[in-house]
Amino acid sequence: MVRLLPSLVAATLLTAACAGAPPPDLVIRNARVFTNDTAQPWAEAVAVKGERIVMVGDSTAVAAAAGPSTRVIDAGGRVLVPGFNDAHAHIGIGPDSARLTLPADPTLDQIAEALALVVSTPNTPALVRGTIGIAAWDDARLDRAWLDARAGGHAVWLQVWTGHGEVVSSAALTLAGIDDAIRDPRGGRYGRGADGRLNGRLVEYAGFGAGRRLAERTPTDVAVRVYREQGTQLARLGITSMQIFATATPAATTAQHILAAAPPQRFRIFRFPTAEAGAAPEDEAPVLPPQPGPRIDVRGAKWILDGTPVERFAAQSAPYADRPAESGALNLDAATLEAAVKEAYGTESQLAVHAVGDAAIEAYLSALERVGTAAVWTRKRPRLEHGDGLTPAQIQRAAALGVVVIQNPAHLLIGDVMAARLGDRARSVQPLASLLAAGVPLALGSDGPPSPALNIAWATTHPSRPGEALTREQAVAAYTRGAAFAEGAERDKGWLAPGTLADLVILSDDLFQAPAERLGGITAVLTMVGGAIVYDAGVLPH
Repeated sequence: MVRLLPSLVAATLLTAACAGAPPPDLVIRNARVFTNDTAQPWAEAVAVKGERIVMVGDSTAVAAAAGPSTRVIDAGGRVLVPGFNDAHAHIGIGPDSARLTLPADPTLDQIAEALALVVSTPNTPALVRGTIGIAAWDDARLDRAWLDARAGGHAVWLQVWTGHGEVVSSAALTLAGIDDAIRDPRGGRYGRGADGRLNGRLVEYAGFGAGRRLAERTPTDVAVRVYREQGTQLARLGITSMQIFATATPAATTAQHILAAAPPQRFRIFRFPTAEAGAAPEDEAPVLPPQPGPRIDVRGAKWILDGTPVERFAAQSAPYADRPAESGALNLDAATLEAAVKEAYGTESQLAVHAVGDAAIEAYLSALERVGTAAVWTRKRPRLEHGDGLTPAQIQRAAALGVVVIQNPAHLLIGDVMAARLGDRARSVQPLASLLAAGVPLALGSDGPPSPALNIAWATTHPSRPGEALTREQAVAAYTRGAAFAEGAERDKGWLAPGTLADLVILSDDLFQAPAERLGGITAVLTMVGGAIVYDAGVLPH
């Protein structure tokens, strides 16, 4: 990424070096500091005053600035990086439920066996949830009636692991307040039998809306506990910022839950318009400052333009290789997409669009080109979530428009599915290195396992297209400064220089030099947010 604000950096460097400056509150020395600052990519020590970095340099010079009350931490030669910023994450909440123990892609027989075990267990909650794969989703026998016959009266909610399809029982429909009279929502479909009754299959926005109806039954104290526990887990992984999509509950509700939970991370919350009956009106229109808290920014909206190739919902310009009669479809019509693009162009509400298939990406880029100029879009940073199907020509257009691509390394693990769905076209999907080479800003987010080190391991090996793998430095940059750029916060975080926020992490192993097979096990030994230590494994001398 292009280095920003060189004059400001130079000025703060000079300020930090001035004699007579007050001593820092904290010094971390004897570290391998990856600053993510092109002017000084590596250093040995950092000094912190209040919430911000005041010095970055060699251990001797930085330690010399310490005063009698300065806290000094010896990193013991460990790697120190800017705090990780998960640019695409979901935090699920819901009422009390039991989980089915299922393999990754269960058959109907395996689902039936797991259901029988759970529903026969005393005191099983009314709601039973499970995750299924494409084998079950493609089996037409799996529907509401099949579940009802085995649910023992429980509300059974099965979700495809992609998040783009559900199969639920009658009791689950009732629990979510859904009956046969409901109409298909914008961007989604309720499956129905020949008699017109719901068959329990929920597609795209029908599933998203039903999931929200269910999640809104979660008691406030339970939701607050989920965010608090999640914050603790994320701190242990070195995550200091999260960019989440308010799919489970309206953005304002999500913000209030996070505010009450007080996790240590900084949160960017995107609203999720659903157009469901009873949907929160604030999710259908921009929410602008004032914000609910100093570490919570509610700004922007996410739209889901298509599904994924796994369930063959991604909108493709050519038919699927394994089902020539299908090519996916757009969830949103042209008018809805253009209205969303115009809203972003005319307000502070940043646009985030899930688009996976090349036809969906084409519709998105074309809408951006019709509505506004490249110069304005470059300032507004429209986001392309995933972008797996980007073609070389689309990459060039995205670069010209200032589109920021947020990719999720866990998606790189489905090369066999991509090959089955796309045939020879699978060899050219899921670009990473090509994006950076073309000047497209790149950020990484989890959209799955939250471990940054694990996601970086996948991004730097790219199992399905090794030629598109990132270097270690590029991957860390995309998970820190690239993610900050994606949310418009690169002045303050994502790199370590005088004046930036003291959001940083000291790692348990060398993320840059450890063998690839060890990367996934790397965690934090110390995590700091705004100059405060929010996780300490107790292995560093203070």
